[in-house]
Amino acid sequence: MKGFALAAALALSAAPALAQPAREHRQMVAELGGTYLGPQADYVQRIGERMAQAAGLRQSCVFTVVNSEVVNAFTAPPGCYVYVTRGLLGIVNSEAELAAVLGHELGHVAANHALRQQNTETMGSLAAALVGVATKSDIAGKVAGRVAKLGALGYSRSQEYEADSLALGYLPAAGYAPEGLTRVLDDLQREGAFTAREAGKPEGNAAPWASTHPLTSDRIRRAAAQAATSPAWDGLTLDQQGYLTAIDGLPYGDDGVQGFVRGGSYIHPQLGIRFDAPRGFQMSNEPEAVKIVGAGGALAEFAGGRATATQLDGYAREVLKGVVRNGRYEPGQAERTKINGLEAVVLPARAFSGGRPVDLTVVAYSLGGDEAYSFIAMTPAGQAGLFDPMFDSFRRLSDREADGASSRRIAVIEVRPGDTAESLAARMAPDSDRIGRFRMLNALDPGEALRPGARVKLVVEGRH
Repeated sequence: MKGFALAAALALSAAPALAQPAREHRQMVAELGGTYLGPQADYVQRIGERMAQAAGLRQSCVFTVVNSEVVNAFTAPPGCYVYVTRGLLGIVNSEAELAAVLGHELGHVAANHALRQQNTETMGSLAAALVGVATKSDIAGKVAGRVAKLGALGYSRSQEYEADSLALGYLPAAGYAPEGLTRVLDDLQREGAFTAREAGKPEGNAAPWASTHPLTSDRIRRAAAQAATSPAWDGLTLDQQGYLTAIDGLPYGDDGVQGFVRGGSYIHPQLGIRFDAPRGFQMSNEPEAVKIVGAGGALAEFAGGRATATQLDGYAREVLKGVVRNGRYEPGQAERTKINGLEAVVLPARAFSGGRPVDLTVVAYSLGGDEAYSFIAMTPAGQAGLFDPMFDSFRRLSDREADGASSRRIAVIEVRPGDTAESLAARMAPDSDRIGRFRMLNALDPGEALRPGARVKLVVEGRH
């Protein structure tokens, strides 16, 4: 939680700027969650290099796992920089599927799609922010904004088809079955449908990967038809066992360093704090802030800072200025109060977004010393009270609550005789739809029987 990004909803779009590849790479990774450095990162690099060799790319390619739960993959010019999120690794079910994802991105690099697209379509920062608000996590918007500035967003349908076709050629050259591509497209479609159901939205509206790679039924059919007519190669593999072994223990969801979102609550055991989002609002845990999104343009962010109890007024005003930036606003009277025993300041303001009046509310809390936290919320004018229950819920964690909170990981187990999807899903960490998540993670259809001896993924509490 480094600062506030709600300003993107108030600020004007910034003009794209060119930068050196290494600097852009570091900045992109930092904005999207940081680099995941677990053993799976080396695994991705190895598969990526294998695919790059099959693609005949002479330039050195960097394959980075972004430490985010959101499912996405993309590439960013200049050079050969390929990114996959930790969340994507969790839904993939074989090495050939991972290779297909990397091959598709390398296809964009080999065909120089970013340069060809740069002069035809980009997305400004404001539009990118709105894309992020529409999905389960703001990372989609960040990918859109950052990659757009580099000229890689908005690939045409023909370019997506071309990248798929190239990947289908790279796969057998690297020793993988071409059906890895159709399988991973199916994985993505399943995850998108599951995410949409969780968000209560039509299927496809909540899939972050759709912001960078539109996934149409036509595209899936084309890939399947081409894979079916690919020349026969001996010794091709999907390598499901090798992949499942590699991702056993992979963190799932929030990794814990930035706290956890559990249902409608945000819990940070290390910092010893907790708050609850208003009913019906969605919450996502991003590196720089926790984002809370409701209907009708109601947005909020939570982040930490440095201020003593006597400095809360000034701290709240700085938070407000950081969001509004150079925009026009009318600050109200700051009110000192206590919330759950903590010194707090409430600062209201009226501002304008898209020419319409909005209410802004900053609530800053002191936890002693110079440890401070704050919310900044934006609602349509006259609806500032929507976030009052959240402001009032912020409190310290009890020792028992802190001890009981844990991260989650993927555990790969072997199916035993008598096991069913329902019985194995019941062993997973608490979830609003455990059976749905179990089927999505393991590419299972409703009613599909499990085969004894097969290996499946569960989401469990804690680490190895």
